Amino acid sequence: MLNLQEIRVLESCINTTFGKSSYRDMGHNIKFKTMNHCDDGYVLEVRFETMLNINPRDGIGTQQKEYDDRSRKAIDEEIKRVKSDFRAEAGRALKVKEFKSERSGQQPLKESYLEVISYNSSLIRGKYYRTIQYHIN
Repeated sequence: MLNLQEIRVLESCINTTFGKSSYRDMGHNIKFKTMNHCDDGYVLEVRFETMLNINPRDGIGTQQKEYDDRSRKAIDEEIKRVKSDFRAEAGRALKVKEFKSERSGQQPLKESYLEVISYNSSLIRGKYYRTIQYHIN
């Protein structure tokens, strides 16, 4: 369980609004959010977002599978960065474990989603999302 000082350190490690670019050169954005998860402690939610241009002949499913792999790698890299930054600033390791929240009355979290913004016969424009939640120890 994190104490108040460690939560502040974690928040500074995941802050991408000042002094760091929130939209990477790779063409995607990764956002972080910390939440109190009742008696279970804190949750770190990581969200990958990007805009896509899809050729309809290639298929939406093929493009979504490609971005499922790409987003997973990007999120894993960011988690490694946050862990190393946290260790450098807090002096101890940050332990996170991926989980899916299944509380009653809560809408299930979609792991990945491709939202179609515009469609014509030669180009589909869409926005891809992927959200992963981690339990913080």
